[in-house]
Formats: sequence, C-alpha cells, structure tokens
Amino acid sequence: MLDEPSNALDPASVIVLREHLSERAHDGAAILVSSHHLDEVARIADRILVMNAGRLIGGLDPSTPDLERAFFARLLADDETRRRTP
Repeated sequence: MLDEPSNALDPASVIVLREHLSERAHDGAAILVSSHHLDEVARIADRILVMNAGRLIGGLDPSTPDLERAFFARLLADDETRRRTP
C-alpha cells in the first residue's frame, strides 16, 4: 500500500519506482496506490478505483480515453447525488 509514492521524486526516480511496481505486480503482488496523478497511475494500474469523501464511488479502466475528464465526471456526478440526497 503506497500513498502518493511519486511525490517529491525526480523524474528518473519516478521511472525506477514505476518499473519496480510493475515488476512486483508481474510477479503476482497486489499493489494499492493512492494518488491524484492519474497519468502515472494509468501507466501501472490494471484497475482504477475512484473514491470521494472517503467512499468508493466506482471504477475506471486505465485505458479510458481522456481519463481525467472521466474521473472528474464521476466525482461531479457523485457530488450532485450527495447534494440531492438528504
């Protein structure tokens, strides 16, 4: 379980981290990464789960075209649902 693992890393270290995580996953390890860097997550993930306000609200395929737009659409829809639900 990694929380924002690429924060404060230089670009070369991000590449090393990405390679290491990919190798571990290839070896069968389950890896959970919490990050707001969707582009970075999409490079190593086979699934993306979306959370909002501490709740799981859905998932996205890492190969989704315009991933950030899909991510924010999911968040906005959830915010609207929560706003309308007492």
